[in-house]
Amino acid sequence: MQSLRLAAPSGFQFRPTALSHGWCVLRPFAHDDASGQVSRVQRLADGGLVHLTMAAGEAPGEVRVVVDGLETPLTLARLAEVETTVGRILGFDQRVEDFHALARAMPGYDWVERAGAGRMLVSPTVWEDLAKTLLTTNTTWRMTKDMVARLVTLGEADAHGRHSFPTPAQVAALDPEALNAHVRAGYRGAYLHALALDIAEGRLDPERWRDPALQGADVYREMLALKGFGPYAAGAMMRLVGHFDELGLDSVCRAAFRTLWNNGEPAADREIAAHYAPFGRWRGLAVWMDVMRDEIVNGAGSL
Repeated sequence: MQSLRLAAPSGFQFRPTALSHGWCVLRPFAHDDASGQVSRVQRLADGGLVHLTMAAGEAPGEVRVVVDGLETPLTLARLAEVETTVGRILGFDQRVEDFHALARAMPGYDWVERAGAGRMLVSPTVWEDLAKTLLTTNTTWRMTKDMVARLVTLGEADAHGRHSFPTPAQVAALDPEALNAHVRAGYRGAYLHALALDIAEGRLDPERWRDPALQGADVYREMLALKGFGPYAAGAMMRLVGHFDELGLDSVCRAAFRTLWNNGEPAADREIAAHYAPFGRWRGLAVWMDVMRDEIVNGAGSL
């Protein structure tokens, strides 16, 4: 077991980042309500499995990471990979200063900067985020958690029986029927298999979508071309790769808007879009801050 202390970017807050997305309770992630820690089993590039436990450090702007599961100390290569992985998960590379400045000037959004919110908890790979997002479509959150839990058992297990997220190759190795019998994802199973196969065989490189130099409209168009990814799923994925041009509205987003901004009354999507239009390229993040506000500010425990 090794303990690391990582320096986070200026203004970083662990708790609002950890609670920025329900991913924190989707395997292989786990979130401990009492301690606030987020953990996961992670397969390293050399095939080794580690269990990472991430928490706020004792000093401001510090993240403490406990690395367990290896019989020998981390090599320099593994240490660098762990640091990169944790930084990716916690959004160290997400520059939210411009969003904070904009939110500060918007009535009802000054809480975002005060809370240190705005960074999105994401998976180490875009593949994992894609698979999980696909399993949120047209279903309940409980069913999503169950489907993801079954999918994760296709990954490698550590000595405690905790699994890493399966690679595209591990998922693609099953035929679609066998995969769906295991995950029980309904129509999504065929789409999940096709996605894994396209990535495993090199026809799709979703990691490139993280490039901030890419135009959001181009990334969104590529996501919409994926089977199973309509405006909601593609919009949700945009947030996870650092592009916030799209709203990605679903029933949860609409419910949050109804409660916060429309006196409890339903609103048409065009009305919702008009509300967020002043946020410009940050409108997709503003939507999500409304969705997660109670969780981040009050610890509402809805995850």
